[in-house]
Amino acid sequence: MMGMVRIVVVMLAICIALGAWAQEGAKDMKTQTFMAGFARTDITAAVGCEMPGGFDKNFAKAVHDPLYVEAAVLMNGGVGMAVVGMDTIMTPADVVANAREQVEAKTGIPRANILIAASHTHNGGPIIECFGVESDPAYGVLVTQRIVEAVVQAHAKAVEARIGLGVGHEDSVGFNRRFKMKDGSVKTHPGKMNPEIIEPAGPIDPDVGVIAVQSIEGELLGCIVNYALHGTVIGGSELSADWPCYLRKTIRGALGNENLGVVFLNGACGDVTQVDNRNARPSEFGEAWSKRVGTTVGAEVLKVLARAEFTADAPLAVATETLALPIRDLAGSDEELLARETPAVGLGSAQTDIYLKEARLVREMKAISPTVPVEVQALRIGPVAIVSNTTEYFCALGLSIKQGSPIKPTFVVELANGYNGYSPTADAFQGGGYEIRTARSSYLAPGSGERIAEVSIQLLKELH
Repeated sequence: MMGMVRIVVVMLAICIALGAWAQEGAKDMKTQTFMAGFARTDITAAVGCEMPGGFDKNFAKAVHDPLYVEAAVLMNGGVGMAVVGMDTIMTPADVVANAREQVEAKTGIPRANILIAASHTHNGGPIIECFGVESDPAYGVLVTQRIVEAVVQAHAKAVEARIGLGVGHEDSVGFNRRFKMKDGSVKTHPGKMNPEIIEPAGPIDPDVGVIAVQSIEGELLGCIVNYALHGTVIGGSELSADWPCYLRKTIRGALGNENLGVVFLNGACGDVTQVDNRNARPSEFGEAWSKRVGTTVGAEVLKVLARAEFTADAPLAVATETLALPIRDLAGSDEELLARETPAVGLGSAQTDIYLKEARLVREMKAISPTVPVEVQALRIGPVAIVSNTTEYFCALGLSIKQGSPIKPTFVVELANGYNGYSPTADAFQGGGYEIRTARSSYLAPGSGERIAEVSIQLLKELH
């Protein structure tokens, strides 16, 4: 009888242990659940500030629409990541480094898993200095603070979720701005209906990439949108998010949810704008055209959202590499450099004094270090990938990454996690044009764009 009691006691102890193990296992399974949250914060600069994006000073006279940081936090299997889009022209390296450090301390998301990208609005606040425009360090501090706040809020709001994705097609609002000319040169914005134009010197990317996130109850929490187009539409002297403002309004308005997260990530649009140089219609600038572009792209996002199929199977992974890319050959003198690079007509054909100053500043950069760090970051979110770099990336290079990526779809993001100026194709340096003129906005050596593409594809293969 005592033996039976001992057996019962032992069996009871085993059952209790198994129950405890099962409860612990349930907790472990909980950590494998895909979770997501969205949040946004305001980074509207003060009226009177300088707006970067032009050769000369442009002071903000009013606020056309607020500027925002939009953040998405995704978590699964012990892996957390943050995807941040902000209404700025660029992403200064110090802002990125400081924001990442603080986010990691407050949320535990590793800094390497945080993507921070600029929308490239030319009507944003004074975040960088280039040409004749100065930055405001206090504004950089504000943007850093608001990035941290947005990610922390999104992290706190994260709930069990599912993702859906799709790629729409929109080819009517973006145009390559570089053209092969009859004299054998390449010009950037040579002028509408210029009879010397032969054909565009590069492509556009019509993909409208969408990652949608809904709660397990079926409520749409937000989306990440990727499209390649310069933020140069609205113009003027009012602070504005440019056409992405109307992108967000279109999505939120159609779905009846003003709190819906919409994280915009600009694609490889270093040579793509809204101007159709081969169309005689009036110039494509201003509020009405900005609304047209944003509404058109937003409508394509809505089509993708309407067809999206959602799944909770969304493993996350991140791979990064920081390249040391060379600063280009700067000729024997600044004057010689200008003579070699200045186009006869089109964008960048004037402003001699400004370019002399910029050439001197780049020469000083190169004297300190002949190379600059360029971060390439790849994120895997279930069946989709995002790969980013710090440059204004030419469209053909972005398309080459998509073609070489083993993950379909892959979204390419420019101006993320820092700023290293334009990244043209190697052929573009032979043709000339604005984008290759040496300045703090363009200093990488020929071949840098191809090297970024090569590493991007390598990282995507690691995540595949």
